[in-house]
Order: sequence, then C-alpha cells, then structure tokens
Amino acid sequence: QGAFTLQAKPDDMLAVSYLGYKSQRVKVGTRTKLEVVLTEDQNLMDEVVVVGYGTQRRRNIVGAVENISGEVLENRPNAYLLRSIQGQIPGLNITMADGKPSRSASINIRANTQSIGAGGSALCLIDGVEGDLTAMNPEDVESISVLKDASSTAIYGSRGSNGVILIQTKRGSQGEFHVTYKTKLAIAEPMQRIETMGPNEFIRLKQDMGRLKNNYSGEQLDPLVGSIISASEKVNYAKGITNDWQDYVFRTVFTMDHQLSFQGGNEKTTYMASVSYLDNPGVVYNSNYQRTNVYASINQKMNDWLSVGLTTQFVNRETGGATPNLEHAIKQSPYGIYKDETGAYYEEPMDYSNLPNPMKDVNADQKRTGRNFMANGFLDLKLPVKGLSFRSQFGYNYRSQMNGTYYGRNTVTGKKVDGRAELANNHTTDWTWENVLKFDRNFGKHHIDFTGLFSMQEAQYTAASQSGEGFVNDDSSFYRMDGAENKIAISSSFWKENFVSGMFRVNYGFNSKYLLTLTGRADSFSAFAENHKWAFFPSAAVAWHLG
Repeated sequence: QGAFTLQAKPDDMLAVSYLGYKSQRVKVGTRTKLEVVLTEDQNLMDEVVVVGYGTQRRRNIVGAVENISGEVLENRPNAYLLRSIQGQIPGLNITMADGKPSRSASINIRANTQSIGAGGSALCLIDGVEGDLTAMNPEDVESISVLKDASSTAIYGSRGSNGVILIQTKRGSQGEFHVTYKTKLAIAEPMQRIETMGPNEFIRLKQDMGRLKNNYSGEQLDPLVGSIISASEKVNYAKGITNDWQDYVFRTVFTMDHQLSFQGGNEKTTYMASVSYLDNPGVVYNSNYQRTNVYASINQKMNDWLSVGLTTQFVNRETGGATPNLEHAIKQSPYGIYKDETGAYYEEPMDYSNLPNPMKDVNADQKRTGRNFMANGFLDLKLPVKGLSFRSQFGYNYRSQMNGTYYGRNTVTGKKVDGRAELANNHTTDWTWENVLKFDRNFGKHHIDFTGLFSMQEAQYTAASQSGEGFVNDDSSFYRMDGAENKIAISSSFWKENFVSGMFRVNYGFNSKYLLTLTGRADSFSAFAENHKWAFFPSAAVAWHLG
C-alpha cells in the first residue's frame, strides 16, 4: 500500500528509486508524512531489447527479460565473455568448472535445475544459432538478452525450459572505412594462496600426534631418531631442506589480448570484420591457453523490399600441459622430497601412496585443440501488406576437439609402463533453418504484433578415442598409436537428433497502457517417446502501466 516508516533527521536526503523509473532525491524537512510519485524513465522504457525472433520496446515487454548492452561490456574490459557478465543480471548464475583459463562453465537461470536425461544449463543462442559462450570474444558482442520466465521462454519450447540467453553480434554501420586496434597487457598472479603450516609448525603437530595417539616420549619424539615423520622426510630434515609446494604449482605470468577490427558501409552495404588473439599462460603451472577469433559480417540492401546478410565466426583454441594436483600440493609435508638425484620428480615425497607428487606428470606431452566455425545467412522481405514482413535464416555450426596426451619416461605414470598414449577426437555439426512471418501495425489505440515461426534443426555428434601403453621410445609421442604393445583400447560413439517446430506469439496493446502476450509452441523431437513425438508449450501474460 506504499506505507513506510523511516527514522530520519530534518536535514537528511531520501533517495527514492525503482527499476524503469527516474530516481528522486527528497529532503525530509519538518514533514511527518511524505508522498513520492516516480515518473517513468522514457529513455529506458523506449530501449529496444532482443526478445527472440524479433525485438520489442522495453515498456511493452510483459515477461522477465534482462539486457546487457555492448557499452556495458566495453566498460568491463575482459577477454572472457562469461566473466564480463557475471553479477550483471539478477538470477543468472555462472559457475566456472575450475580456475583454468580454458575453463568450461555451467550457466543457470534462477535455479540449478536438472532432469533425468538432460542438463540444467540455459539455452545459449548466438545470432539465433546454438553456440558456446566460453569461446566468444566480448568485443564482437552488440547486446545480450536473458529470457527468464515462462512467458519469455515459451517461444523456444522444450529447449527453453532452463531459460534462454540471446547473443546479438555487432554489425557494420554507415560511414567511412575505419580501423580500430586495441591491446590489453597484464601481469597475473594468484589472488591468494591456501594457508598451510610451516616446517616448525608441522614438526610440532607430528610430535603432538605422537604423544596423544601413541604415547611417545623422549627420543621417540625426535624427528631423526623417532618415527613421527617418514624416512623420506628425514632425509630433507637432516639436510635442512624444506619445500613450499605451492611455489611449484603457482606462478606469475604475463598475458596479452590483441583486437583488430574493420568497419564501414553506405546506404546499401554495411560490413564489419575483426581478428583477435588472446594468450594467457595461466597462473597454475601448465594451464596455457591461446585463443584466436575471426569474425566477419556483411549486410546488403538489395532494394526497398529485400535485404540479405551473412555472418561468420571462426574460433581456434589451443591448450595443453598436464597441470599439477593442488590438493596433493597443500597436503604435502614441508620436508617431502621434491626431486631425486637424477632430477626426476620423486613419486611419493612422504612415502604415502595416496599423496603422490603433485608435479609427477607435468612433463607429459599434451595438446588440446578446439575449433568452432559458425555461419549464419538471412534474407528479409517486406511484403505488399503494410506491417507484414518475412525472414528466412539458415545457420550452420561445426565444432571439433582433439585431445592428445603422452606420458613419457620423464613422468611417473609413463616410467612405470614404458610410455602411455591417449588420443581422442570428436566432431559436432548442427544446422538450423528458421522462417519467421511478422505483422506489426497500429489500429488507432490498438497495437498488434504477431510472430509466426516454422523451424527445422538437426545435430550430429561423432567421437573416437584410443589409448595404449608400452612404446619402444618416446619420440613419436601420441602420433603413432600403432606403436603401443599393451593395454590397447579403442572406442567410438555417435548420436543424431532432429527438431521440427512451429510457434506463434501475439502481443496486443491498448492505448499504450494495457498489454497482453499469448505464446504457443509445438515441438517434435526425435528423442521424444514413441507415439508422443509432439509437445505443446503455451504461455499467457498480462501487464499494465500505472498512471
């Protein structure tokens, strides 16, 4: 009912604000009753927001839709798109799988939902095509829209059940041809280290444990004579050698990010292209990451009723190197043996098999290459009926991943088995064809916005992997799998799925005050049960503007 009570002094200023309205500052003075009426922020309410298969003014949206503009991303300079949008949208939860620069992420909207046979991550669409946000260059993004409620996500049917994130990439603009170059150089180091005991604290702990657990006393508590530490630890204790194992796991590195873009156009043609290169060695030993992005977009207005366009993206990611085990590092004794006399990593620094050397396999030859190619073409038609238009769009996405690892004789794992090789490849292709009919027109105080959709989609995945042990030498790494003599394993997999969908959405407004949205989508999915190949997803929402 708008009732409130505040403890305030006469000279205090009250700041009153609400999303979508202009903020007001009101002086308390001698009043005991205060009435504040906020006015709509017209600039914000007239903002055009991508809502899926079109755009709408923010004031006319009845669902829960949040938007981040490209200017916001530019003010948060970061080489990783997901890190740039973290904390920017209420209810959007981004959880990184680990601390590596090449990390994957789980993206959930409002809640972490799971199903028996599918994940709970949100649907991520880049220019209408399902894509990987972890590989995106933030400089190529024009805007991000997050659809959070049933009314907003119903247009995507079963795929939108966990929410939808829409990425709109940049386009060229009219004007003279110009070139832009940006670079970011930085020094990265661990934000903090895990606090562990020093050498003296560790010995005191072992002595206290000996007294309480085994009733040790006298010489039994002496680190060299007694048995409170292992034989390996005694070697370093006698020599006065200690190790801070996190010194081997963490490091300070130099990172760089280069961006080069080209843009221009005229009344008929607009174009944009960009190339970027990111090199982040990672603050954890061997967590190297290099990413190259190539982006190009061209839009052509053929005449007054026909426009066409094409957008392409290519991403190449290179990672490699077996990273150390941080858990094993923080649990090691300060007196554990790091390397033996030959310079090889000592397998069990404390003589405990469950706590091997965290660096035992960092010399492995590892290469991970991921490539992603996307192409998205469209044509827009303005039909003879006023307010009626048609858009046909075809998107293709190809992703491949190659993971190869060879544990040579200079690693603990490889030394035991005369070398171990692992090689895995997978390929994913999918295409989406969407046809959208729109009717947008005013009739006096009435406004009607109709969207009809027919779409088809297909995705296909193939994978193969092999491993083996026992190689004559380490020269061929994982490139000669036929050289393995023992424990040879081969596997492969394949899946394919198809979608056929139809959708309608009707937005009705009266006097720019009362709003109604009706949405329905029917999906046919190859993975649906036999005799239940179709599912219908309806939604309805109403809203009105006060004042």
